[in-house]
Amino acid sequence: ERMASQVRYLADQDPVEEEEARKTKKPQVSCRRARQLVRHHYALTHKEDEDVNQNMKVWAPTLLDRILRIGRPVTRVFGLNSYDDRNFRYYGKSIVKFYNGVESSWPGFIDAQARAMERVRRRGVVTNCPVRTKEGKDVVYVDLPSGRHAMRVLRYLPGKLMGDEDVVQTDELLLEAGSLIGKIDAAFENFDHIGFHRNHLWDLKHFAKLKPFVEYIPNGSRKDIVLQVLREFETEVLPVSSSLRESVIHNDANDQNILTSEDGSHIIGVVDWGDSVKTWLVCEIAISMAYVMLNKKDILRDASLLLAGYCGQYPLQPEEYKVLGTLIASRLACSVTMSSYSYSKDPGNKYLLITQEPGWKALEAFVKIPKEKVLESFLNASRRNN
Repeated sequence: ERMASQVRYLADQDPVEEEEARKTKKPQVSCRRARQLVRHHYALTHKEDEDVNQNMKVWAPTLLDRILRIGRPVTRVFGLNSYDDRNFRYYGKSIVKFYNGVESSWPGFIDAQARAMERVRRRGVVTNCPVRTKEGKDVVYVDLPSGRHAMRVLRYLPGKLMGDEDVVQTDELLLEAGSLIGKIDAAFENFDHIGFHRNHLWDLKHFAKLKPFVEYIPNGSRKDIVLQVLREFETEVLPVSSSLRESVIHNDANDQNILTSEDGSHIIGVVDWGDSVKTWLVCEIAISMAYVMLNKKDILRDASLLLAGYCGQYPLQPEEYKVLGTLIASRLACSVTMSSYSYSKDPGNKYLLITQEPGWKALEAFVKIPKEKVLESFLNASRRNN
């Protein structure tokens, strides 16, 4: 019966309607309420914040400071940037995540994320580890003013984001990042979960359904670029889609989700499984290559280095190389279009605009490169490790 209900849920899913619903079903929860819920459902000790303060040399407020709430976010609970969910850093060593109402309505997807984290961790990929509740569960459902939401506590992973300003994306780092992404996809070989069988607008397989959101792009010439990419997707990718391999993928392995060491010298692991889905395998590296083009002088070179690292772990097939360029452009187009739409619904959330302008510049530069040159660079990258 549970399986039947999940199948019915899949049949009823509309990716456009769900993306619109996410903007109205964001979790409404304060730092104080998050802290109360963690204490109620989890048996976490608070000695951790003292250890973190000492190890990270963070300023420790006095009793008076605490009464006046000065510096409290440094040592206790504070909000983190998020797209449609609500995340908090909790006492230095944990992340508290409240899932969007759309995802929370389907427990199968919430469970799938935990199983994916377990899968890759068993195969040597560093990622977050769900903390068990007092009842031994890896997720709990809580009632908030915005409705019923899934809540999960994850162990915090120390390090820096690959996209941090003080992390230099050297050739070696790009190769390592590509290798990590390939390792993730290798870990998912022969893995499946019904929770990842979903109609998700951020799944490149559904890129053609982006059309209703193009109207939110204010610039006419940029709107034309997105429409051109949509046409190329429909004429170059969809006709050969049956020949593309399918797999569970992370679906958002960009430099804001890839971790480096504290000194930024090497890649550590990956976080944030909220966009994971079963789709065309080639979408994984296409998405990562799209984001690595942001704020770069030689976008094709850097993207090809990432691809070289990936192919060293998990080679692509000939038909996948042929659609890779269009899929990269599709992800860039999806990102900037959805940023425009999301910002129109939540103009106070500046985080939504982080990748918008760099994304436009990367897309504008990438579509100007001859397709033959793009394919040649990708094929050369694939032979780098041979």
